[in-house]
Amino acid sequence: MPARAASPAPAAAALVAQEPEPEVPAVYVAAARARSSRVPTWVVPVLAVLPVWGFLYLGAFGNRSKPQVVDPLVLGAQVYRSAGCSGCHGASGEGGVGPALQNGGAKLTFPNEDDQLSWVRTGSGPFTGKPYGDPNRAGGQRGPAKGIMPPFGSTLSDTQIRAVVKYEREKL
Repeated sequence: MPARAASPAPAAAALVAQEPEPEVPAVYVAAARARSSRVPTWVVPVLAVLPVWGFLYLGAFGNRSKPQVVDPLVLGAQVYRSAGCSGCHGASGEGGVGPALQNGGAKLTFPNEDDQLSWVRTGSGPFTGKPYGDPNRAGGQRGPAKGIMPPFGSTLSDTQIRAVVKYEREKL
């Protein structure tokens, strides 16, 4: 019998490089791979609404300007000129159609500031034909009221009325 050559199988097997054994991943990596890669369904609407909520939040709380503080005497001077007070009582309170307010005239007529505030709010209508102001005033009360002082309670805010009365009492 003829001699047989050595079988090529063991030689070929030796030539083929042995594949390295795969590394065992860390426990947390294996757990992450084992989970489903899908996003939970509740996350989608939350992520969709989140930017809208962010804009609303910034709009409600962002860029708030501080309220401007106005000196009551400055506001009172503006109201005195713009509301028509100066048309009857004069630009500097010297009087005209209405009585003089300068040199303390407003304080003489209305020693109590609340009485003057009420007068400016209601006008002279409720007092038409009656004297008004302080009865102990030098020269007596003013009047009788002719009913020409307009009411400003519906056209000016309480802040504006208080400011103009303060201006008339302290600056004129």
